[in-house]
Amino acid sequence: MRHYTLCLPLLTAFASQAADDYDLQRARATDTERWRCNACEPYQGWHGDVGLGVGYMNDDGASRFRNWVPTNYDQGMLGTLNTDLDYRGEGSEYGHIEATDLGLKRFSVATEAGRYDGLRGRFEYRESPYYWNRGVSVYQGEEGVLSAGPLTPFDKETLRKQVSLGLKFTPKSPWQPHASLRHETRRSTLTGYTSTLPGMGPMPGWLPIPQDQKTTLMDAGVSYLAKGWLVDLSYYGTLYTNEHQALYYGSQANPYLNDRAYEPDNDYHRLTLSGRRSWDRQSLTGRVMMSQATSSGGLNPFANTPVTQDNFNGRVETWQADARWLNRLSRSLTLKASAEHHDRQDKSDRQVVIGKLRPPTDRSHTKGDLGATYRLSRAIKLEGGYLYRGDRREEADRRETDLHTLYVRGRYQPVGPWSAGTRLSLSRRTGSEWLGDSGGTPTLRQYYLADRDRAELRGDLTWQVNDPLTLTAEAWWAEDSYPEPDIGRSQDRDYGVDLSASWSLPEQLDLNLFLNQQWIGSDQQHAYAYAPDWAPYQTRVRDEISTLGLGLTKRKVLERDLTLGLDYSYSYGRGRNEASAGYDYPDLTSTLHRLSGYALYQLDERQALRVDLRYERVSGEDYLYLGEEANLGEWNQHYGGYFGGVSWLYHF
Repeated sequence: MRHYTLCLPLLTAFASQAADDYDLQRARATDTERWRCNACEPYQGWHGDVGLGVGYMNDDGASRFRNWVPTNYDQGMLGTLNTDLDYRGEGSEYGHIEATDLGLKRFSVATEAGRYDGLRGRFEYRESPYYWNRGVSVYQGEEGVLSAGPLTPFDKETLRKQVSLGLKFTPKSPWQPHASLRHETRRSTLTGYTSTLPGMGPMPGWLPIPQDQKTTLMDAGVSYLAKGWLVDLSYYGTLYTNEHQALYYGSQANPYLNDRAYEPDNDYHRLTLSGRRSWDRQSLTGRVMMSQATSSGGLNPFANTPVTQDNFNGRVETWQADARWLNRLSRSLTLKASAEHHDRQDKSDRQVVIGKLRPPTDRSHTKGDLGATYRLSRAIKLEGGYLYRGDRREEADRRETDLHTLYVRGRYQPVGPWSAGTRLSLSRRTGSEWLGDSGGTPTLRQYYLADRDRAELRGDLTWQVNDPLTLTAEAWWAEDSYPEPDIGRSQDRDYGVDLSASWSLPEQLDLNLFLNQQWIGSDQQHAYAYAPDWAPYQTRVRDEISTLGLGLTKRKVLERDLTLGLDYSYSYGRGRNEASAGYDYPDLTSTLHRLSGYALYQLDERQALRVDLRYERVSGEDYLYLGEEANLGEWNQHYGGYFGGVSWLYHF
């Protein structure tokens, strides 16, 4: 018998094993003492980060700057506390404590504890303000009654306070229940417009509207998970209460001369059954939702309005069903289909004001989507489909509208440094006959109801020039055309380009640049209702927005544990209005410069110092408020706010 050279050593080895009566039962256990990975042992106890900071802020007299640095005052010192701590116990026991920006007006505190494979709970409290610039008003007062007096400044702002509780149980079974509760209060001062000021005559002015609202949100449900499918039954509800029913305002002699209604108390309840089934290369997802919203508001506080009953009872019932199917027929071809129907029935009181009948507001819509994705090769993928949406609005001049859309998308991504994609969509909206019974002119075409043809084209390109440098570009163009522009919008355009570049050197430098340029325009047809021939004329609105920015992070500065970061953004907006007859309104302009920087120095393995700087300059001109500063206040934006601070960070 002939043996190959490789077989000879193998035969020799097997022969020696047979001579020693080799078998698995006599084999010695492998020594795994050195296999142990000490670095992978679970860490128990607390670990995380704590930071203490102090700083100085000046908003330059513009409370809007405080949206970036939220404080209680225009300028002065401030302090902050930030923590992010985690606890690991035995088994799946864990805990988490997080505090963000304690010391500022916008802050949050949250804690979570439990077991990953059992019961766990979460508690969170947060406050979130929002600021507009100040105004002036002749109206002052409290408890929902305002009377006229001298012009007095006021702050337009809102403050939300939110408390959240959450529970989730993950047992060793397919059932997974969950529940959460959230309570929110909102106190704010908003503005309403008035065309006459007591003691000053007919001129524009602000009416400060105090708000005091409370909302409770509830969410509970249970999920059942099994191999290949999932079912979930959940409930969601909200309870809303308003501390005020009406706002009264007038002169000192009669502060109840005028009144405005607040949003009435209301509640909302929704029940949802959803599921997902997966088999082979297919999946089916479906959902059914039923909801009801009710409200009740007293009508007696409005003495100036003749009513037929003491209360308004509102009730809206909604149901929705949707489904989505996905089938991957092969490695190259995937089919998808989806459908949705939404129905809203308004069962509220219709006649509560004498001489007026509120129109019905029942609405419904139906959606459909058919599409396919085909991969021609490893580098080329094509996608196309058809979308449909049908709407029915009982109160509209045109009860039914139908929107049909065809789209195609392509992606080219070879094995190389660049990739490209494009998307083209064409749509047409038609509908039922115009009723023309709303009291308006039958030639008026509301833009959201009128026939419309739309074309949209998008494209993007990414180029990996080399390891550190990447360039991306995206451009789009869209145009809407309204074929029957008797009175109303006739054409819309939206086009622009996004450019960006990133340069990254690991452990050294990150640099990002971006540029956005967008143009938006619309043409509208107008007419004079009292002219014999309607005297038609046209207006053209043009908006231009430019945005550019820079982001820089430099590590190991001066060969030390020092990191520097810089972010700068600039935006400019301009709005123009051109009319073929009548008055050409002045341009609207807005300019924003925003600069932020930081320096982070690592003192040792656990401690670090961080310095932060922020600066924002805003300038805006709206002709509507020019010349009205005496009775409206500084409503246009002109300020330069800044902030500086230092923080001590500790890691344990």
